[in-house]
Amino acid sequence: MQTNSNKDIPVYLQIIKYIKSGFTVLDETIQQEIIAFLKSQQHKSGGFTDRAGNPDLYYSLFGFWLSLAAGSQNLLEKFELYINSQKENQSLGAIEQMALVLINAELLKTHKSQSLLSLFTMVFIKGRKIEISYKIFLLTLAVDSQNRNKSVYYFFARIGLYFYKLHGNLPCSIQAALTFAKQKVGLKFTKEQEKLVSYYVKEGGFKTFDSILSSDILSTAVALFVLRKTDYDLRLIAPDCLEFVQNNYNSGAFLSGDGDKTRDLEYTFYGLLALGTLVEDSNGK
Repeated sequence: MQTNSNKDIPVYLQIIKYIKSGFTVLDETIQQEIIAFLKSQQHKSGGFTDRAGNPDLYYSLFGFWLSLAAGSQNLLEKFELYINSQKENQSLGAIEQMALVLINAELLKTHKSQSLLSLFTMVFIKGRKIEISYKIFLLTLAVDSQNRNKSVYYFFARIGLYFYKLHGNLPCSIQAALTFAKQKVGLKFTKEQEKLVSYYVKEGGFKTFDSILSSDILSTAVALFVLRKTDYDLRLIAPDCLEFVQNNYNSGAFLSGDGDKTRDLEYTFYGLLALGTLVEDSNGK
C-alpha cells in the first residue's frame, strides 16, 4: 500500500525513484555500460538525441531522468544550457512543451510555476490531436509537478473523467494513462485496472493491443508502474515480466522488445522503469 508521504511526492519524482531502483539493482559493469550509453546520446549542444541523432526535448526528458537516476551529474551542466536555449522556442508542440515543464520542475527548482490555464491550453489546444485520456494524464503530471494547490484541477478532472466514455480498442499505454488518471483524481478505477491486466502476455510482458501476440518494453513498463501505483498484486506476473525485461538488455541500453534492435534512450528509460517497479514491489515498498 502507498503511504501518505508517497502520495505527496510528485509523480515524476516517484518515476525517477523507480528508475534509480532499477539501475541500482544491476551490477557495476552494467551500470557503467548504461552511463557510457547516456554519454553517447548527449549532443554537443547539451540536449539528448533522438534516433536520428538530433537534440530533442522529448528524448531529453528521458535522458535527464536517466542521468538523475544514474547519478551522472557531469551530464547536467551542458544540459541546462540546452534547456535554457529552448525556453523561447515558439515551434514546440504540446509534447515537447510538456517535456520542458517536467524538466524545469526538477532542473530549475526555483522556476516559476505555470498557471493551470496555461497548462490546460498547452495540452488541450496545442495537443488537440492527442487522445483525451492521455491529455488528462499529461496534464495531471504537469500540475502534479508544480508547487501549487491541486484541488481545483482535480475537481474538474474528476468531472471530465467521470463522463469520459471509451472509444475503440485503446493501446495499453493509453489504458494505463486512463487508469492512473482516475486513481489520481479519486475516481473508481477497478474496471480500468482489470482491462489493463488483460494486456498481459503469459511468459512475457504486456502487449500494445489486444490483437497483438507479443509484448513490448514500453507497454510493460507503463502497465507495471500504473498497476503498482494502484495497488495491484504483481507477484504472479513479476517473474515473467522480469525475464522479458532482462532479455531485452543490450550493451548499455534496453531494446523495444518487439524485434526492433535500435538502442535508444526512450526504451532504456522504460526498461529501467519496468525493472525498478518490479524491484520496489518485491521489497514491499
